[in-house]
Amino acid sequence: MALDALFISHLAQELNELLVGARIDKIHQPTRDDIVIGLRSPNVKGKRLIMSANASFPRVHLTSMARENPASAPMFCMLLRKHLTNGRIISVSAPHLERIIDIRLEVNDEMGISSTRTLTCEIMARHSNIILRDADDRIIECLKRVDLDTSEKRQVLPGLFYELPPKQEKLDPGAYSRAELFDIICNEKGEILCDKWVISSFAGFSPLVCRELAYRAGKDLSLHMSELSMAQRERMASAICEIAGGSAAPCIVYDGKQPYEFSFFPITQYEATMTAEVRGSLSDTLAEYFEIREVRETMRQRSHGILQVVKNAYNRTQKKLALQREELKKAENREEIRERAELISANIYRLEKGMTSFVAQNYYRNCEEVTIKLDSRLSPQENSEKLFREYRRMKNAEKYITEQIAAGEEELIYLESVLESIEKAESEADLSEIRDELAETGYVSRQNDRRGAKRTALRPYRFTSSDGYTIYAGRNNKQNDALTLKSAMKGDLWLHTKNIPGSHVIVECAGEELPDRTITEAAIIAAYYSRARESVNVPVDYARVRYVKKPQGAAPGRVIYTNYYTAYVTPDEELCKKLMQKD
Repeated sequence: MALDALFISHLAQELNELLVGARIDKIHQPTRDDIVIGLRSPNVKGKRLIMSANASFPRVHLTSMARENPASAPMFCMLLRKHLTNGRIISVSAPHLERIIDIRLEVNDEMGISSTRTLTCEIMARHSNIILRDADDRIIECLKRVDLDTSEKRQVLPGLFYELPPKQEKLDPGAYSRAELFDIICNEKGEILCDKWVISSFAGFSPLVCRELAYRAGKDLSLHMSELSMAQRERMASAICEIAGGSAAPCIVYDGKQPYEFSFFPITQYEATMTAEVRGSLSDTLAEYFEIREVRETMRQRSHGILQVVKNAYNRTQKKLALQREELKKAENREEIRERAELISANIYRLEKGMTSFVAQNYYRNCEEVTIKLDSRLSPQENSEKLFREYRRMKNAEKYITEQIAAGEEELIYLESVLESIEKAESEADLSEIRDELAETGYVSRQNDRRGAKRTALRPYRFTSSDGYTIYAGRNNKQNDALTLKSAMKGDLWLHTKNIPGSHVIVECAGEELPDRTITEAAIIAAYYSRARESVNVPVDYARVRYVKKPQGAAPGRVIYTNYYTAYVTPDEELCKKLMQKD
């Protein structure tokens, strides 16, 4: 992982400068692996400290992002509150070449006597942990208990003395001069890739850093140590010396708009294929990188259940429609069946039971001769009646199947809108509203809240246009209905992507003529909060709310409208963020 020992060493120094003297205000545990600590300090106004032992996103940094907290605090959170609330941070440090951050605090114990506590966050992927230690370095409690069954080498349990993880048998890159590093590199001439050799030889470097060192040495990540020239070995020694002993200059590497990698120094190995942006703070770098990925991954996990339900329903409806269309296609041939039945009736005097076919002149088609097959087990009259019954069945089926196909197509449109709502869900509250909607439409069974807690109703997204008009966008189909059919005035402007699932957008204007800029911004919001957010030139229809109606029995979010115009815009995430109002 990119959060290696050298990064953590620089991070501890940065946090030490910011947090020493800060008081612990509040402690929350929003998820099983995350602890969020509120601080009273002029250096961190509006920010909290997050310590995460999540296997995918372990980290420590300051954050401004609000998180949903459970109705009742977990036991570990309650214990931290007991020991650390109102405690004062004395120091933030990192053991040498360890992916560990220690926060020492001055607290008052149960007897009111001043004592110290250490809150430790071990950042080690699936072995990550958060541990509370007393003044004698005994473990008071830990987020994840590690017993003999889990690890024979190192146990982490209440009452045991805290021990650092076993040391790696690798070199300390900061303990050698450039000349000594050059000698070490020159002694290695094996058939091993340069970055693999660095990671196996030196402690504290992540794979990303090792690839960067190899790139700076030879500009080619496929080089082996035996292929390096003396000049390239000198460049590698200089790079190791610079990175191990230099100051931090954090950066984030972007693949398009998505954060791809981060480090405590500028990364050059991706050249023009990706963009590296330098940041001013290690903590802000981690917040920017992890929080985007964490929100996306957390929502992916939480939404998996209802997403699968909706996808299954969507696939099932598609298969059903395919069968119905095939059946409808067969019904198109019913006139031929009627013709055959009438030709049998017209020639019945020539036919006898047991015949398998006969030739007749088809007076429906210029008296062409046609061979008509018969069921030898039936009489001529029964053959004719059988075909007439088949004709009537197909005729009735055509009307019924046509109605079913129309209903199925409506259902697909609705399910696509639900999928779009799930994709843009930002919190558990968003998912809860979507679950309620699916329960009302019969796709899932309604879940009772065992605690009887009443959920706070979510508000639609709210924006202010550059001309000062308030714009709303629904988060899901139920909100879309409420926003368009209940909250909006008849003279307000309504917008929605044309034939594409997305949010209903309302511009409050009470019949007033809107500036073109506001209409364009509202259309961009409608395009961004739709399934076309990654597209360009997205068609967005807009009309006054008085021209928007909901058909009787229509699915949530489904409306019809008239007297509309169409604008073509390209979704713009930055503009949406700029115009959005924070509640």
